Amino acid sequence: MTQSDQPPSTERRREQIIGYLSARDRASVGELSQALNVSEVTIRKDLDVLETQGLLLRVHGGAMASGRGRLEMHFAAREQEHLEEKRRIAQAAARLVQPGQRIFLDGSTTALQMARLLKDREELTVVTNGLYTALELNFSVGVTTIVVGGIMRHRSSSLVGSLNADLLQRLRVDIGFFGAKGATAEGLMEGDLEEAQLKQRLVQIAAVAVGIVDASKFGINAFSVFALPNEIDRIITDTAAPPAIVETLRAQNILVDMV
Repeated sequence: MTQSDQPPSTERRREQIIGYLSARDRASVGELSQALNVSEVTIRKDLDVLETQGLLLRVHGGAMASGRGRLEMHFAAREQEHLEEKRRIAQAAARLVQPGQRIFLDGSTTALQMARLLKDREELTVVTNGLYTALELNFSVGVTTIVVGGIMRHRSSSLVGSLNADLLQRLRVDIGFFGAKGATAEGLMEGDLEEAQLKQRLVQIAAVAVGIVDASKFGINAFSVFALPNEIDRIITDTAAPPAIVETLRAQNILVDMV
């Protein structure tokens, strides 16, 4: 057997099982065995382990993905898109954060990359509506994490809705970091109205509003603008951002960093 013919590692194989189930709702043991080129005994052991982790449900002759399994696979797929660019953007954004500050991180995958860089900081308060961002900071001794409650938006694993309004109007945030579905000369946009409304409130209460948006979002017109150009202080993006849009934003007194 050559190195390229070797079966995937146990961890990778179990990730493939969840991905397969998420795409097809359910699958039999025999189907998974054939698709992954391993024995049915191995598949059954994998299914038992994944069920104890809450990632799938065993059914007669096979399994189906649980709600948690689908959610984690969807978020993981989003996280891998333009990953290196998001990491560079997160690194540049994290350098803006000083000890003692109160910051907002939204539920975007770029904000999650920021959280991983900030979790060892001291005397930092992080307000977030991102479930994965909050979990990333859960064991950070020097970071106080405030999760803005509301209704869970399944596809983004974020909390949105009117339950946030009373709390938000009392918060004071030094810097807000915002991902976006789209970024144009008209501002930063979201496709979900409630997500946009939440971010709009945070833009208004943040002393400094910073967009953390990779180049793939530039030129996309999403449903609702949550930050108008005059409300944005800075945008951190990567070097592939379209020059025409970048120059238009800079002409509106927005500092644009391309990293």
